[in-house]
Amino acid sequence: MRRFKWLALLLALAMVAAACGDDDTTDTTSGGGGGNGDGIMAGADFSLFGAPTGDEGDALQGFLDVYNTEMGSELQYEGSDAFEQEIVIRVDGGNPPDVAFAPQPAKIVEFADQGELASLEDMGFDIAEMEANHGKFWMDLGIAADGEHYAIPWFPNFKSIIFYHEPTFTANGYEIPATYEDLVSLSEKIVADGMTPWCFGFGQDAGPPGWPGTDWLEDIVVRNSGGEVFAQWFKHDIPFNDPEIIEAFDLFGEIMFGEGFVLGGADNVAGVSFQQSPLPLFNDPPSCLMLKQGSFIQNFFPEGGTDIVKFFPFPTIGGNTGALGGGDNLMVFNDSPQVVQAIKDWITPEWGCVLASASGGTASALGGHGVAGVERLPGHKDISPDCYETEGAKAIATSITGALASNTFVFDASDLMPSEVGAGTFWEGMVDWVEGKSAQEVADEIEAGWPTG
Repeated sequence: MRRFKWLALLLALAMVAAACGDDDTTDTTSGGGGGNGDGIMAGADFSLFGAPTGDEGDALQGFLDVYNTEMGSELQYEGSDAFEQEIVIRVDGGNPPDVAFAPQPAKIVEFADQGELASLEDMGFDIAEMEANHGKFWMDLGIAADGEHYAIPWFPNFKSIIFYHEPTFTANGYEIPATYEDLVSLSEKIVADGMTPWCFGFGQDAGPPGWPGTDWLEDIVVRNSGGEVFAQWFKHDIPFNDPEIIEAFDLFGEIMFGEGFVLGGADNVAGVSFQQSPLPLFNDPPSCLMLKQGSFIQNFFPEGGTDIVKFFPFPTIGGNTGALGGGDNLMVFNDSPQVVQAIKDWITPEWGCVLASASGGTASALGGHGVAGVERLPGHKDISPDCYETEGAKAIATSITGALASNTFVFDASDLMPSEVGAGTFWEGMVDWVEGKSAQEVADEIEAGWPTG
């Protein structure tokens, strides 16, 4: 079986893809970005609705503040910790936002199939150009039943990485694990040395828990079973309770249920929010030494945290590597000329550089969003790594822009499944599993609840 061999090249792209981040910010999809208050955006006053709050939400408002200054608009960001529930309530109640963004393309397609959204084709986006800039794989995720596109790539995250406490690794001579077997053996060694290997947090400050566990399982599936099985799984061409998926649960269980492996124990994982999950890494001494999370988790590190906590790629299984990501997609409920123009601007390299970091690095002529410690990875192949302030973000950004250019940036499975599963029973099942249900029982229940028709 071919096993996503191209994925093995993804991290290596960091060494060769910097050329993708050049200084050319021209994008004919957007109408040029920039401009001044004399244009179509002067006086525009709609809001953007999304999930991020706290510093991440402040960064989005900071981004809009820069845009407002440049364009003469008065746009506002509205964040909600209960976004997944509120967006459904607002749409069902006939009061949708003008524009919103979400990480689940399947949910966006559902809104499109209900007739709630404007398509990219109707709004005048150049689909071929967007496929070249954002990756055809990503663009295809937003195709609805009518064959048109409704999800607009904005910014991604990168999930196939493990953060670790670098000073402790160095002091104890721990080597970065190359294989999953090495990862389990390292965890055993850390326990033998009197420390706890893993931090976990399946919860969130508001909303249902479980999604961080799906990322773990998906990274294992793509390595253990290969890309063909991975694609069959999220498309439901094989059942959720296929033996390949049960085997992935069992491999995950070697970490989750390893004696002394998890801070607080597996049965407490669902009660720890993902926002709080990295903090024990920064205790003195650290309360745990490793955490698997998406690249965005660095936004929840304390100041200077990236000097202490580094990251390495999720290791291979059976010689197979992988690289999974996710990404937030804009969706348009009100296709007024001002909304469309704003979105065409926001997805350009120029405005992506403003969104990238507090200062915009050395590449942004307009500066950045102004919130220290928050960095948003590039959703366009031509956003320069120099838009970022930290070396870690620059390295990940270079990998992503290279993957976007070569159409090898792949979303995780839960974001591609029907929302009842991907943001529902799958999340619930991961919680049930860590709290004691067997993998087979959990997978059987998820399969039984898969929507039909």
